[in-house]
Amino acid sequence: MGESPSKKTDMISSLEEFNTIEQEVPLAPYTTWNIGGSAEYFWEPTKDELSDVLRYCEQNHIPVHFLGRGSNVLISSDGVDGLAICTRSSLQGIELQDDVIHAEAGVSMPVLANFAASYEIAGFEHLICIPGSIGAGIAINAGLAAHGRKEIGDSLIDVTVMNRSGTVFKERAEDLELGFRTSNIPDRDLFVLSARFDGSARGTEGEIASEMHTHLRKRKSKQPLSVPTAGSTFKNPSNGKSAGWLIDQAGLKGYQVGGAKVSEVHANWIENTGTATSDDVLDVINHVKRVVDDEFGIELEIEIRVLE
Repeated sequence: MGESPSKKTDMISSLEEFNTIEQEVPLAPYTTWNIGGSAEYFWEPTKDELSDVLRYCEQNHIPVHFLGRGSNVLISSDGVDGLAICTRSSLQGIELQDDVIHAEAGVSMPVLANFAASYEIAGFEHLICIPGSIGAGIAINAGLAAHGRKEIGDSLIDVTVMNRSGTVFKERAEDLELGFRTSNIPDRDLFVLSARFDGSARGTEGEIASEMHTHLRKRKSKQPLSVPTAGSTFKNPSNGKSAGWLIDQAGLKGYQVGGAKVSEVHANWIENTGTATSDDVLDVINHVKRVVDDEFGIELEIEIRVLE
């Protein structure tokens, strides 16, 4: 970083006024890939202080990285400058009011699915097998592509967001430009605080439980759940062939660099076999992209976020 020692000391002192902000925290344990060096600053936020912290970071040009629950993200093994914000154990409120589900950003998607099921609300069953937070899920419009595209945005009414200046406002779902694994939230540097979902669709307890069980069974049989991964690495291209099928047909299952390996179970997942670094994963990603482009003339696009 380029700050003078005295300015850096002043920043540290100012950030330490927010009691729960820590320094030099290893991020690997906060990611599903179990990869990542230390964050210069680390925070599990409170709603009361979030606006002040983001405003301070904006004014002092401190980078802010939103980790959510640490899925779908690759963090540099060299660590990251600035403040990493993790919602794994914060912003966990969820309630039902007049057929509308109100959920804070740190609630996991499986918790949302189970909450909806407890009220016999249909339309959330597919979220049972997506491990991230709803805040991060909305930012990429997380969902399932197989057997009919289903996404978290399908039932979304609106979100309450905060920008880097600490200003809070609502955004309607139709204004978020939700698409396949995309929204305009990241490009606008917004932090999702909470969301409202339409809970008017109803199903029977048995129907909902059966569909959730089906999703979980398929996930268990087709995904490498016993090793650290970040889920799907690449977006499915628009030509109708899945990224996993293309990678498999290119003969890349089992391809390995260091501790990073293309899964033998699902070719679109990259496993951390125990010692993977972020460079290992990026080397695998770049090799896969080159081979698939050479074999099929298709340029794969990564679904994960890379923080360096």
